[in-house]
Amino acid sequence: MKLSLFRSSRPPSETLPESELDVTPVMNVFIILIPFLVSMAVFTHLSIIEFSLPPNVGAKMAGADVKPKPKLTIRIGNDYMGIVLGEKLLDSLPVLGEKFPLDTLGSRIKLRQAELNWDEEVIIASKDAIPVKRVVAVMDLCRAAGLEKIGLSSATEDPGAFP
Repeated sequence: MKLSLFRSSRPPSETLPESELDVTPVMNVFIILIPFLVSMAVFTHLSIIEFSLPPNVGAKMAGADVKPKPKLTIRIGNDYMGIVLGEKLLDSLPVLGEKFPLDTLGSRIKLRQAELNWDEEVIIASKDAIPVKRVVAVMDLCRAAGLEKIGLSSATEDPGAFP
């Protein structure tokens, strides 16, 4: 008895005819799958808005006799939107319901920026419960007017209540 891996005396390559590998079905799947995956891909666009928060100058300015330089501030509230320089209200635009007067505010910002020749930082002070998209829209209006340095602050209901 002869031990062998082959039952016949000839190797298997001689017994089997050569067969071709058919990759057409796999290629068809890839032809359908690749455009589908590309069409489903989410292309993200990142936007960066540069802003600064006002410094905490309460302790430093308490003992100083020097008044801080007034800043151009845009106040966003549910009742009105305003442009303020220091303690002087320059413009006041009423908010009617949910309609914020952004077009008018944009033209007023450009007017005040040109009138005051303001190229310094502008502060956006928003009240509580103002949607972030409104704050970003005002930031966009400021950048469109040429004011690139933007700071964020909050507008309190009663400014005299805080020390």
